Amino acid sequence: MAVPQELVTRPALRTGGCDQGRFRPTLRLTIVFHPDLQRIGHWANLCPWETESPETIPGELSIGRYFPEFSDRRTLEDNYVSRLACVLTPKRSGFPDGHFSLRIEAVSHADVRIGAAGHKGFVADHDALIKGVPLRVSHGVVLVLRLIACGNNDEAGPQHLLKSILPGASVEMARLWHQIALVAPTNLPILIQGESGVGKERVAQAVHDLSARSSQHLVVINLGAVPQDLAAAELFGSVRGAYTGAIDRLGAFQRAHKGTLFLDEIADAPTAVQVQLLRALEQGEVQILGGVSQTVNVRIVAATDQSTSEQDGFRAALHHRVAGFTLEIPPLRERPEDIVPQALMMLGKDVDVSELLNPRHAMETPEVAAHWARFFFDALSHRWPGNSRELRHAVMLVAQDKSAMLPLIKGLQERETSGSPEELSDQHLEQVYQAQHYEIAATAAVLGVSRQALYRRLEAHPTFVRVDDLADTDILAVMKRVKSIKAAALELKISHHALRPRLRRLGVT
Repeated sequence: MAVPQELVTRPALRTGGCDQGRFRPTLRLTIVFHPDLQRIGHWANLCPWETESPETIPGELSIGRYFPEFSDRRTLEDNYVSRLACVLTPKRSGFPDGHFSLRIEAVSHADVRIGAAGHKGFVADHDALIKGVPLRVSHGVVLVLRLIACGNNDEAGPQHLLKSILPGASVEMARLWHQIALVAPTNLPILIQGESGVGKERVAQAVHDLSARSSQHLVVINLGAVPQDLAAAELFGSVRGAYTGAIDRLGAFQRAHKGTLFLDEIADAPTAVQVQLLRALEQGEVQILGGVSQTVNVRIVAATDQSTSEQDGFRAALHHRVAGFTLEIPPLRERPEDIVPQALMMLGKDVDVSELLNPRHAMETPEVAAHWARFFFDALSHRWPGNSRELRHAVMLVAQDKSAMLPLIKGLQERETSGSPEELSDQHLEQVYQAQHYEIAATAAVLGVSRQALYRRLEAHPTFVRVDDLADTDILAVMKRVKSIKAAALELKISHHALRPRLRRLGVT
């Protein structure tokens, strides 16, 4: 398939980036939560400009039950929303070109809360408008007002497949949908970049599903969890007798033949592994350990939350081989409109959504809508250092117990200012680590710290165990008692991802 011309000259394209001539600033009001769930994600552009630095600012704007009209050609249409809920007054004085402040004032009789503190009046500067100002305009309707860069493709309806895999309502997500739809049908290697927990594996799945290889396998390998001495066997396969304990097995490249190979955490791959990868990608063939070389046909999709610059130890030649096109996923805090669509998807998979968030049930029972509206209103002001992974934990807790909502929000606020991992108590650290099934990345995301800092803190913890510290006899004894690798890992207090390679070396699969 021919490569689209706009991809040829722009090998690294940010989902949040834009061409100055194609994008325009827009003050957008989005329905974040509504008792009628079908309304969630619809938006109204209160004042779009044709240039990046508008010379004029809008006059007084109003929000109420019957205005503005949203993208589904309906107003809020909720009887609990006041006819006139709040008034928006822009002011340019004292700001540089293109910048203005916005006074948001609730009318005296309206049930309105504005901003993180839930005030009745709030002045939002330019930076606050870019981050997004949350508004609760009744017990069950939550909006977010945000200054966005609106482009030509932002309102184009994405394929249903993309929307189901990557739910969202932000312009950033719309651009990501657009880029995936452009690049997925090609054979370009793709590098996905974004913070831990933003959904890089979901993007890889979407790329695979929209490609001509969708009927073949998508093989996932976490390079950060592969021991250096086993990397060649994991990637390229081995034959029995190639080394002590070697067995006949297919490597990741062979399993992904004619399909897609997803190299997760590629920036964490040791230098020696990077060299092995580079040789395979350059030659299009792999050397089976103890066997012959084999030609493979794979499409590479890689992902990382780290830098892939040469200064940070990543080989430039390998970067060019895996980054034919770069997709960057902004953190959840930069696209607040995506919080509720993602939460609804999580709820739909893990709990009976018909009982919790059925539109008819919510409309007939105001306390149900109010319960979730309060949570999502507060969620708009949280920074979500763990991104979608952290959101999932919060949503599951709120779904199970309404009384847990207020302590949860308080806990989120406290965690955001909890300081360095060195300040965490041993007991609290152990509780979080255990709750995340001894996964370093997930624990770091929940605590809002780097993995390196968490490693240092765990090494000082009295019960911290590395998989290499465990004796073979102890591991085999546990495996005889339990039914699965995950259960064994929990008993041994280690990550099951770290346990699997050790079991392979022991001949246990």
